[in-house]
Amino acid sequence: MDIKRFKGQVSLEYLMTYGIAIAIVVIAVAALYSMGVFSGSTTTAPPCSNCFSDFAYNARAYNTGNLSLEMKNGPAAMSYAVCSGVQGVNSIACSIVDNSSGVDAGSLFQMEIDADKTGGDVDLTFRFKTGTSNIVQTRTQTISADYFE
Repeated sequence: MDIKRFKGQVSLEYLMTYGIAIAIVVIAVAALYSMGVFSGSTTTAPPCSNCFSDFAYNARAYNTGNLSLEMKNGPAAMSYAVCSGVQGVNSIACSIVDNSSGVDAGSLFQMEIDADKTGGDVDLTFRFKTGTSNIVQTRTQTISADYFE
């Protein structure tokens, strides 16, 4: 009778050891899943890495021949903002929407780019002045043609 008791104890210890190990793995996978590791990107990916690093990328929209990028200004207001673009060897139209009086600190602004995905990548140049400064700052960025969809 003692042998049966020991067999039962060994079996129970075996099951508990593996059961605890499996529970730990399940908890770790659940924690990773809740952090979004397995879900992929849940936000709209920016069209470029480090998109105009002074500004937070917010959203984009594409209608035939027109890409609209929405970005959020940083802590300093912009008193002047213009953009220009080149696609291949051709200059393209680029404008900042509702920019008559500059862009307030922390506010959203929209950049309209007149480009077509068949024309290739777009090289954008963004020029702006912050606050009361008269120094024009320049930022450039290449946006992939794949993003025009």
